[in-house]
Amino acid sequence: MTLSIAIADITSPAYLDAYSRINGVVVIGEGLADRHFRLLAKAIPADGPELLRLAAMEGRHAREFIGCGHHLGIKPDLLLAKQLFDPLHDLFLECDRSGDLAGCLVIQGLVVECFAVAAYRHYLPVADAYARPITARVLKDEAEHLNYAESWLKSRFPELEPAMSSSCRKVLPVTTAILQAVAPDMRAIGMDPLDLVASFFELFQSCLETVGYDAKTASRLIVSAAASAPMARATSKSATTKLC
Repeated sequence: MTLSIAIADITSPAYLDAYSRINGVVVIGEGLADRHFRLLAKAIPADGPELLRLAAMEGRHAREFIGCGHHLGIKPDLLLAKQLFDPLHDLFLECDRSGDLAGCLVIQGLVVECFAVAAYRHYLPVADAYARPITARVLKDEAEHLNYAESWLKSRFPELEPAMSSSCRKVLPVTTAILQAVAPDMRAIGMDPLDLVASFFELFQSCLETVGYDAKTASRLIVSAAASAPMARATSKSATTKLC
């Protein structure tokens, strides 16, 4: 842990200003996850009850993180967060309208959930006393959501691999762009954005290998996505080298 993390002042104007944007990203991300899982429940009726249960968990997360912001006396910057998430949400809706379930589950079940798990793991050590137990509980829930998507995609991998790869190439640059946009704010609250991106890539590659990709193919998908994101380029080489 760096000195800047150890002495972070959660009452300072700079911290609270940055936290308002980070909190907005979290709240909008969890709210969209709720909506996405509800759409998936309609698209996969056999798993409807389970997907609605996951959606309810995401909705609760959004409310709990709003409470974290209220505890610090800030309002989440929802407008900025919505602008950042709109491209990702549009990609999900495009897949949903076209019946591309593989794309939907890659976007929400793998990419967004890996995004959340990596972010919460890195936030947990610097979280204030109110937010820390909430973040820890949410982190456990997100791992459960990842497991659902991995299991569904793994059982259908041979026929869905082309659609999955196509979705990865589209959504990974969008996701890293969100992280890039709030990198200064992550630093302001004590998080290292480069470490977070590396963790995201590591976790996502592990998920790809779990569902059926070999390590080299998974690595190529990640490196290809990183090519369009400067912050991601700074971490992708070391992250993928370690995994291969």
